[in-house]
Amino acid sequence: MSIPQIPDGKHRPSFSEVIIDLLESIALEEIALAHLINAEAEKVQAFVGKNLDFPTRPSNVEINKFNNEVFKLIDVIVMKEWLLLRKFENVIHCIDYD
Repeated sequence: MSIPQIPDGKHRPSFSEVIIDLLESIALEEIALAHLINAEAEKVQAFVGKNLDFPTRPSNVEINKFNNEVFKLIDVIVMKEWLLLRKFENVIHCIDYD
């Protein structure tokens, strides 16, 4: 079995266009993550209250559950940031070999 060959096409992007697209995709993902972090921060502020008085009067169990949910989301965002860093490093590596 041979490796498939991709035929030349007149609409194929150049190497520099591919690099720009990859960097743009990283930037767009970073913006999306920033929006998620901001939304989570607003949720925490609403839960805690303007005067740090916990306006909904949650129990300790509810506070702990809320904290765990925030932690899970932040943990996922950190993992995604690590993947974006690896993607960026790979793009830079491609540029170095051009």
